[in-house]
Amino acid sequence: MFDRLGELVSRHCLLVLLAWALAVVGIDLLAPRWEDVTHDGDFAYLPEQMTSVRGEKLLEAAFPDVLSKSQVALIVARAEGNLQSRDFEVADRLRRRFDPGGEDEEAIDRGDQGLITSVWSYESQVVGHKLISQPGYQGQAVLIVLRLRNEFMAVDNVGLMAGIYRTLDEIRREKEFPPGLELGVTGSAAVGYDYLISAAESISNTETTTIVLVIVILLLVYRAPGLVVVPLVTIGASVWVAKGLVASLAQLSGRIAWLDFKVFSTTEIFIIVILFGAGTDYCLFLISRYREELGRGLEPAKALAVALGQVGDALAASALTTILGLGMMFFADFGKYSNSGPAIALCLVVALVACVTLAPALLRASGRIVFWPFGARRIPRDDGAAAANPTSLFGGLWQRLSRAIVARPGLILVVSLLLVAPLVYEGFAVPITYDLLGELKPDRPSVKGTRLLHGHFLPGETGPVTMLVHQKGGRFDTQEGGDKIARLTRELYELEYQVRDGEETVTTRPILSVRSLTEPLGDPPGSFSPLSAAGRRKLAVLKHPKTKATFLSQAPGYAGKVARFDLIFQHDPFSRESVDLLDYVQGQLAAKAEDPSSPWHGATFDFIGTTAGIRDLAAVTQSDQSRIQVLVVTAVLAILILILRRPMICVYLVFSVLLGYFVTIGVTELFFSWLYGDAFHGLDWKVPLFLFVILIAVGEDYNIYLATRVFEEQKRRGPLEGLRVAVVRTGGIITSCGVIMAGTFASMTTGPLGAVQWILDALLPDGVVRFLGVDSWMMSGSLAAMQQLGFALSLGVLLDTFIIRTILVPAFLALLARRQAALPSANAQSRS
Repeated sequence: MFDRLGELVSRHCLLVLLAWALAVVGIDLLAPRWEDVTHDGDFAYLPEQMTSVRGEKLLEAAFPDVLSKSQVALIVARAEGNLQSRDFEVADRLRRRFDPGGEDEEAIDRGDQGLITSVWSYESQVVGHKLISQPGYQGQAVLIVLRLRNEFMAVDNVGLMAGIYRTLDEIRREKEFPPGLELGVTGSAAVGYDYLISAAESISNTETTTIVLVIVILLLVYRAPGLVVVPLVTIGASVWVAKGLVASLAQLSGRIAWLDFKVFSTTEIFIIVILFGAGTDYCLFLISRYREELGRGLEPAKALAVALGQVGDALAASALTTILGLGMMFFADFGKYSNSGPAIALCLVVALVACVTLAPALLRASGRIVFWPFGARRIPRDDGAAAANPTSLFGGLWQRLSRAIVARPGLILVVSLLLVAPLVYEGFAVPITYDLLGELKPDRPSVKGTRLLHGHFLPGETGPVTMLVHQKGGRFDTQEGGDKIARLTRELYELEYQVRDGEETVTTRPILSVRSLTEPLGDPPGSFSPLSAAGRRKLAVLKHPKTKATFLSQAPGYAGKVARFDLIFQHDPFSRESVDLLDYVQGQLAAKAEDPSSPWHGATFDFIGTTAGIRDLAAVTQSDQSRIQVLVVTAVLAILILILRRPMICVYLVFSVLLGYFVTIGVTELFFSWLYGDAFHGLDWKVPLFLFVILIAVGEDYNIYLATRVFEEQKRRGPLEGLRVAVVRTGGIITSCGVIMAGTFASMTTGPLGAVQWILDALLPDGVVRFLGVDSWMMSGSLAAMQQLGFALSLGVLLDTFIIRTILVPAFLALLARRQAALPSANAQSRS
C-alpha cells in the first residue's frame, strides 16, 4: 500500500500540496474557535453513581433556593489591631458591588452577576457574625462570601473572577484606601480560576517553547534549513486541521443528542506536544530513509517512493500503538479521560496522514535543494559498508555498542536489569495528591488569599462539607425529627478521630463546627441561656425562617424529608487530611445506616463540596487507571503481534516499556520529593495515567522502528550481523527522534522566560542547585502537574531512547539471534 502511495504522491506532489492548502483554509473558515467549544472543570464529569453527584442532584431538587456549587471569599483584614469604620466601608462596597439583587451603580456586568446566587457578609442574618474573625487571632478580618451556581472550575466563571480581581485592584489603588488594610480573595472558585489561567499560560508557553526546541534540535541534527521547514510545515498544518476537526466535532455534539463529545482547555497541551513530537519523529524517519535511498544513487522520485514504501508500515504501526493506546481512555468513567484520549488520538491520525502525504510531497517538490548546503551523502553499494565503516564519532559509538551487545548479550542484559531494579521497586508505590491549591504557584492571588484567610479564620471555612440526610418514610419537621438532628449534630461535633503524630497516635476532634437545623450558627451543641446576648442571638436565629429554609427541605415532594448539615473540618478542603477525615465520617454514618437498632437505620448520607468532589475524583480516577492500564497493554501487545508476528519478542517489548514506566515514575517521585522537600505531598493525580498511556505507546514506536529494521537486515545478512547493522543504521535516527520527543515534552515544564532564566542560571557557578537552575525552574509559570508530567515524559523518552531501545531490546534480540544462529550448526552436526 505504501509503495503505491509513495509513487502516487511522488507523481502528483503539487495536487497533494494543493489539497492540504485547501484543507487548512477550509478548516480556518468553517471550524469554530477552539476557545468557543472547550469545557473545563473536574467534578462536572464524574459518573452519576458518585455520592457527590447524587448529592448535587438532591440538593438542587430539595433546596433549589439555596443551591450553590462553589464560592468566592473576599477578605478584608488588618494584620494588627481591629478593623476601623473605614475598613467596614470597604467591605460594604464589595458586598454591594457583587450583590445579585442590588442596584449599585458600580455593580459588575449583570451577566457575570447572574452566576452569584447570594452574597453573605457580616451583616447577613443567621451566618453574619461567623464572618468576622473571633478573638484569639492577631488582628481582625471580615469575609464577604459570594456563593456561585457553577462548579469551581467552570469556564463560565472566568469573566466573573476577572471582574472580581479588577475590582480589588481598583479599590487598592484609590487614594482613600485605608493604610494597612489588606484585601484578598480565596475560595474554591478563586482556586479554580487561577488554575484555568495557569493552564492557559502553560498552553501558550508550551506551544512557543515546543516550536523553538524542535527548530533548534532539527538544525543541530541535519544542519539543513530545508529539513527544518518540511517537518514544521507538516506538523503545523496537521495541528491546525486536527484542532479544527476536533472543535467541529465538539460543536456538532451539542446539536446531536446521541453524540456526547467534549474537549477541554488542557487537552490542547497534549495535542501540541504529542503532534509536534510524534509528527517530527515520523518525518525524520521518512527523511532519513529518503536520504539513504538518494545516497544509493536513486532519482528523487524513485527514492521517495522506495523510502515511503520501506518506512510506511513502521510509521503506521507505531502511530497505531499510540492512537489505540490513547483511544483506550474512552473506556474511562471520568468524563475528562474518556473525551480527551480519543480527541488526542484523532489528532494523531491527522498527523500520520500528513506525514505520509504532505511531508513526501514537500520533499518531492523541493527536490535535492532541501538538503542544502551539505546535500545527501552518497552511500557505497557494498552491503553493510556504510554501517561497518562509520565516518562520524556517533557512528563509531553505535558500531562499538552493537559489537559489545552481540558479543555479550546475556551479561549486558542481566547487569542492566539489576541496575534499574531498585528504581522499578520505587515506582510501584508512588504517593498521589489531589491538592489543587498546592499545584498553583505561591504568587497566585488565591494562594496568597488563602494564607491571609488562615491568619484569621479556620481553614475549613473556605469549603465546608455539606451533608444531606434522607431517610425513607422519615420526616425531620417533627419533634422526633428535630431531636434526631440535634443528637446527630452533637455526635458529629464530638466525633473522635485518631491520627499519627510522629511515633504516637493522637485522638482529636477534627470537626470544628457543625451547622444544622438545631445549631445554625455552628456553635458547640448544648444548652444556652436565653438571657445572655449570645443566647438571645441564637434563639432569634433558631426562629428565623431562613434557618428552616437553609437546613430543612421545603421544595414540593421533599418538604421536611431532607436535612442539611454543614461540616467545618480542621484542615484545608483540598488537603489529603480532609479527604481521609471525610472517608472516616462516611464510614461512621454508614454503620449507623446499617444498624437496625439505630434511629438512622436505612438513611442515606450524601456529601457535597470541594472535599467530597476530590474524594470521588480520587476514587473514580484510580479505578480508571487500573482499567486503562490493562486495556492499553492488551491493545499494544495485540498490535505488536499483528505486525511483528513474533509473540515472544512482542511480550518482551511490552515488558521493556513497562520497566521504563516504573523506573520513570519512581525517579520522578524521588526528584520532586527532593526538589520540594516537606512541601511535596505526592505527584499530581493526572501524572500516572497520562505518563503510562503516552510512555507505553510512544516507547513502542521506537521498538517497532528497531524491530522492523532488524528483521529486514536479518533476512539479508543473517541473525547476528543483521542485528548489528540494524542497531548501527537506526542508532542515530532513533536517538535524534527520542531527543526531539523529549524536548517537546520538556516544553511542558516551563515557559519561554523561565527557560531562558534556567539556561542563564545553569551557566552561573553558584553551587550545584544554582547550576541546575532548579530555583528559577520551580518558579516558572507552568502548573506543578505540567512540570511533573513534562519532566516524567522527557525522562521516560530519554530512558527508552538510550537504555531500553539501545541496550535492553538489542541484548534480548541478540540472545535470540545467537540461538537462531546456533540451530543450523546443531542440525548440520546432527545430520553428519
